[in-house]
Amino acid sequence: MADPLVLAFYYTWFDESTWTNDRLSDLPAEPYVSRDRGIMGRHIEQAQRAGIDAFVVAWYGPTGDSNQTEPNLAALLEEAAARGFKIAVLFETDSPFFNGVGAVNAALRHLLDVHASQPAYLRVDGRPVVFFWRPSLYGVDTWAAIRNQVDPGRNAIWISEGVDVSYLAVFDGHHLYSNTWNPPADLTATNRRFAARMEAMRTSAGADRFWVATVMPGYNDVKIRPGSGFARDREGGAYYERSWQAAIDSSPRWVVINSFNEWPEGTYIEPSVTFGDLFLALTATWSSRFKAGASVQQASVGEGFTRASEIEPTSDTPIAIVRTPVLNLRAGPDVSFALLGHAIEGARLPILGRTADSSWWRVRTSVGEAWVFGGLVEALGPLDDVAVLASAAATPAAQANKSVIPPTFTITVDGQPILLRQVQATNP
Repeated sequence: MADPLVLAFYYTWFDESTWTNDRLSDLPAEPYVSRDRGIMGRHIEQAQRAGIDAFVVAWYGPTGDSNQTEPNLAALLEEAAARGFKIAVLFETDSPFFNGVGAVNAALRHLLDVHASQPAYLRVDGRPVVFFWRPSLYGVDTWAAIRNQVDPGRNAIWISEGVDVSYLAVFDGHHLYSNTWNPPADLTATNRRFAARMEAMRTSAGADRFWVATVMPGYNDVKIRPGSGFARDREGGAYYERSWQAAIDSSPRWVVINSFNEWPEGTYIEPSVTFGDLFLALTATWSSRFKAGASVQQASVGEGFTRASEIEPTSDTPIAIVRTPVLNLRAGPDVSFALLGHAIEGARLPILGRTADSSWWRVRTSVGEAWVFGGLVEALGPLDDVAVLASAAATPAAQANKSVIPPTFTITVDGQPILLRQVQATNP
């Protein structure tokens, strides 16, 4: 049996028309264009540090004058090969460049003949892995005919998607692209139900089937789908941890993260303005736990992060309660000082000192003593007794930081550029 894998959906259609609109719930810590090989390399290395084994890259097929996904997939395969990383494809059945079954056949042949032959393409037991988005566009019989033409020897591993598991008559495995539904469903019950269906199909077919459990940090498509979108709060990382717990509890062959960088739907785990690298840290913790076969239990947030339950001050101790999703912990009372780590929303940090104007508090955290910005915490307790340890005079570096005008960005959704307003990206 193949080793457990952690995969992440990855998107390559961001360009100069991205990151300048007010229709995103958050922004990348560093805006980028997907075709930049330096960005590809950075993302791969971030994923590797987080325990991710492969990106599952959305692909619109090999044709189309405005189709970025084909050249970007080829480049990603090269960058991955240089770093010992793997790439699989999320076959976008509803690609705007497919005009019917014939185009789907041709695209799959190109994928298996050209891209899947590359050294960095993900193979399991020698078979290239292909995920499918919206296979329900065609019936089971149509897919059987397609596969008999493009993969008659069943030499690849095809992973279907959706709530209809009848496609397992043709496909080798199954996943739910999203399990963060509206109204919400119990994650543990949902995963167990589909894992059981997979087992039943395996038994009836007399052949192995891959159950791939999905984990998600949250969801927010309200701005791109006004009137029909919804949001699932990340709860400072707690929802992501419950998603991992539920996935592992269903005994999946693999886990797939939705997503590394799907920004319009708010499922990204890559570093962002709001959350920093919190979700990469959580991914590192949970991917390690999954691969080790550890029992399901609450994981730590990760090195450098302070969770609410870690520190329980007494009632007569002054405390600072974090009131922002991710709070920077600094070596001194200014944004120019080194970043020591982070605390997440709800953390209760004992106060050890303050600046003269109480704009910064010195606190005790899981990474040692640190300074936090007063505007992002709620200070409680006997504050009159807190000693003044430093002035609030800003250094030239800090003043320079505060004077920077935040950039404007755009995003392309379904081929249409969307404009974003300027956003303040500073978290003290």
